[in-house]
Amino acid sequence: MPNFPACAATGLSQAGNVTGYCLSQLGANLLHSPVTRGFLYSKGVMKDLNLTAQSTPVPTAVNDSGVVTGAYLTLSIGAGGGSLSSAPFIVQQDGTQLQPPSTLQALLPFGLNNAGQLVGSQVSISGQSINIYINSKAVLYPISGGAATILPDPSGTAAAVAFGVNSTGAVAGASIGQGGTIFNPLIWQNNKLQALPILSGYQQSAAVSINDSGVAAGAAFVMDFDELIDPTALAHAVLFNTDASVTDLGVLPNDRSSFANGINNSGTVVGFSNANFPDFTLQSAALFYEPQTNYRAFVYTNGEMYDLNTLLVNGTGWALSFATAINNVGQIVGTGLVAGPNGSEQHAFLLTPVGGPGVTSVVGAGLSTPAVTSLSPNGLFTIFGSGLASATAGLTSSEIVNNELPTNLGSTCVQGGSSQWGLFYVSPGQINVLAGDLPSSGTVPVSVITNCGTANPVATPAVNVPVAAAAPEFLYFVDNANGQNPVAAIQAVSGAYVGAPGLIAGASFTPAKAGDVLTAFGVGWGATTSSATPGTIASAAAVLSNPYLLTLGGKTTTVSYAGLSPGFAGLYQINFTVPSGLAAGNQALLLTVNGIASPAQAYITVSN
Repeated sequence: MPNFPACAATGLSQAGNVTGYCLSQLGANLLHSPVTRGFLYSKGVMKDLNLTAQSTPVPTAVNDSGVVTGAYLTLSIGAGGGSLSSAPFIVQQDGTQLQPPSTLQALLPFGLNNAGQLVGSQVSISGQSINIYINSKAVLYPISGGAATILPDPSGTAAAVAFGVNSTGAVAGASIGQGGTIFNPLIWQNNKLQALPILSGYQQSAAVSINDSGVAAGAAFVMDFDELIDPTALAHAVLFNTDASVTDLGVLPNDRSSFANGINNSGTVVGFSNANFPDFTLQSAALFYEPQTNYRAFVYTNGEMYDLNTLLVNGTGWALSFATAINNVGQIVGTGLVAGPNGSEQHAFLLTPVGGPGVTSVVGAGLSTPAVTSLSPNGLFTIFGSGLASATAGLTSSEIVNNELPTNLGSTCVQGGSSQWGLFYVSPGQINVLAGDLPSSGTVPVSVITNCGTANPVATPAVNVPVAAAAPEFLYFVDNANGQNPVAAIQAVSGAYVGAPGLIAGASFTPAKAGDVLTAFGVGWGATTSSATPGTIASAAAVLSNPYLLTLGGKTTTVSYAGLSPGFAGLYQINFTVPSGLAAGNQALLLTVNGIASPAQAYITVSN
């Protein structure tokens, strides 16, 4: 922006709109109150938002419609305490400014979704504490019209802060108690709050960003807010999982502290790590401070934190200090330093993923039509994509150790949540995987790591896959495009293949008849009575734990066994008697487990 050489990116929309501010002088920060301009960057063009009512406009969030929100800030911190004033603004893409209601006085907005829901905190400084949120109220406001909602805090009297909002209106933040010395992380959904856990060994925590699955990112920290510089202060970026657990994301090598600023629907987190003590700005250091080499932007994916500077393909001369937001296509914004003719210059950045491997779909290994798209405990599934492996590799007996499948096959791994899962087969376009530990509901992020186990692993963007107690489907002798598939079934005693004669050239098939006892095979049938770890080879029979029903041609069958197939991993079998009274031909075989039915067009061929 002309005459404003130092810029910072603070907000990012799902469509790639970026907002932030530019300062009138290099080497300054917002605490020094330089002349500031807000900007909107959209479709390759940076536009001045013409926020000139006061000298320090600070945009913080933007949505796909190009609506920008933020506040005019005046902040002063000194040995005797500090002062802060905030006046919110809302700017539409055409430059029209909306007048926030008087009830939003002193609001500092932090989040804005595509539904026009704005969240923020009414901020102030009180007494000797430098906690700028000490008397805050967490606010949710629909910018298209309607009343602002003060989000409840656990006690009804303590302060609270709201930092992020997802597409459904769930809000991430914290309550504040004991004179501003304690942060307890919270999320609000439909105006109801849910307390989040604090990482063991830490006293305080805050949720900063939340994705559409309800997974939140933020930080756990220890800090004395009565001290401007607390030499004992410590902070670690964390994930708040949907199963009420918290994950420590750690710090970059040789650093002391880290903060998470953003999370997307794939569960990828961005933020910053640094070698110094954290201070009262917490994650908002990325908002207030100029970039410095002791701050490093990070991305956390597939259970590992990476220095963003090491992932740039065209980053010569750049030092990325702060990552402030990430969207669902993997774009990241923030602030860094870049070498210029007169030394390092502060610039806002927008990173866009390029090339590399990618996942196109995750489906049940039966490859039914329509596909089964949920994962279940001990579920065998298939990943399709491109660049998933450098070569084709299949499982051999020597790679099975202690009854467990290898998690690295041909230098390819599959990351599911926080663990790597067992592999049967890898190729550039397809991987067959056995699910390990899963959450009880919601989704699990799944990604593929190539060059796994080397110094230069490359991970695909994670895909959030739904989790269900069961995702039953059968295996088939033939997969037809119309989904009408003959079930892989044998005569339980003789082992003879069951099907129409000539079904597969060179193999002998015989149709089933009333009274025959058959064994049909499938995947994704869910939990069993086995105590074996999910994702391992079944050493013995183990029946299904959830209620089930099997019908053939609409008639309920008599089942003698339904559970794991011993000696195999992720394979289930059901032994049943063919009922009488069925017409000759293809009869639908339908398994329902825990209320979830297998694909309806699977069939067994029956004769009279």
